[in-house]
Amino acid sequence: MKRKIFVLSVIMVLAWSFLVSASDQWSTSVSKDEMTGEEVWYAISPKIEATEKMGFPYSNVKAWIGIGYDGENEWVYVGFTEAPNLLDTTIKDGYNLIKTRIKWDDNDPEYIRLTQDWGAKFLHFQNDETVISQIIKSNNLLLELNWYGEGNVYYRFPLNGSSKAIDKIYNAFEN
Repeated sequence: MKRKIFVLSVIMVLAWSFLVSASDQWSTSVSKDEMTGEEVWYAISPKIEATEKMGFPYSNVKAWIGIGYDGENEWVYVGFTEAPNLLDTTIKDGYNLIKTRIKWDDNDPEYIRLTQDWGAKFLHFQNDETVISQIIKSNNLLLELNWYGEGNVYYRFPLNGSSKAIDKIYNAFEN
């Protein structure tokens, strides 16, 4: 009887660790234009919550990092389940310019610029090639955003496994 309980316990722990690790994996997806057959491939991080829970109405907002590639162009963005409501932005023609801080692993924070089309659920990085290089060689990314009614909000994105997903989207066009 003790052996059966032990075996069941081990199986449950292994199953749980598999589910947790599977949900922490980067994934890939493809979007195909039905009319032209052109494809865009994406490498996508797991969805995460802010490091500290935000209040209503932002309490359930999750974020992820995405890298898009169409065979010629690449771009990096942070997606949100709801459009972020950010402060200290510079209003431009159809978009906001956001100056904020980012931190790769345990390195010193650095200032970056992001753009957000008005009302969009996405923030786009401006120096895509450099950001992709950092994503590949880092374990995590900490992003600071000045969120309306919340102050500084932080998202810590896991980057382990990103290089495999990024390789997959680039290799999709090598046929």
